[in-house]
Amino acid sequence: MQIGKPYIASIAREFWRQAGIKPNPPYDIQGAVSLILPVDIVCLSELSIKRIEQWLKNRSITISIGFGDRSLHGFILTFKGSGFIFINGTDPEDERRYTIAHEVSHFILDYKIPRERAIKKLGIGILEVMDGFREPTYDERIDGVLSAVFVSPYMHLLEKSDDGSFIDLRVLDAENDADLLSLELLAPSAKIIREVKKEKRKQVFAKFKDQCLTILTDKYGLPELISDEYASRMAYAVTGGPSILTKLGL
Repeated sequence: MQIGKPYIASIAREFWRQAGIKPNPPYDIQGAVSLILPVDIVCLSELSIKRIEQWLKNRSITISIGFGDRSLHGFILTFKGSGFIFINGTDPEDERRYTIAHEVSHFILDYKIPRERAIKKLGIGILEVMDGFREPTYDERIDGVLSAVFVSPYMHLLEKSDDGSFIDLRVLDAENDADLLSLELLAPSAKIIREVKKEKRKQVFAKFKDQCLTILTDKYGLPELISDEYASRMAYAVTGGPSILTKLGL
């Protein structure tokens, strides 16, 4: 049994297959990224928009990210098929691991897969558009619509505006999918559920959730708040949720 969209779990499995390693918890997501993706991971203390822009400027890369300065857990920049993932070095290790998985998920879902789909549907020349070197032609726009290919440069989707609200539904959908993939990359739901079911106990919601939570935090090294929500979703999927008496506090 898997949680969420089946294709998300298949993308996670393919990621580890390409890495050529059988992961042991807690999964070394940073090591796997270095093996198979053209992405560099940069750890900066007290990560913020301005800290990223200064890091880039120090390396003669002038980019205006275009958002007001604020603290971040993670951020991704992409160009010509490659990217930088920035993580907050002052976060705990479990938070950093999750941040890497989350930003990698954005790279795969929002950049790598659409890029590969565009090349397959429209040819290698479309990369000039996706890399921001030119505008798409009229025919490319039409072909993109007909092929369900988004022919424009990729821009990082900050999940929230400066006041903490979601910018639009496209951003919300992208964040939800990235959350799903990051969890499957770090702690596959099918594997967690099988591990809990091995104990052959009656599948009661609260106990099932508690067992999932313990495995996620102690064995797979996920942050507690994220583990709690993930464990609840797995428990609902397996048990159908708390009983009516439990909900009533009886």
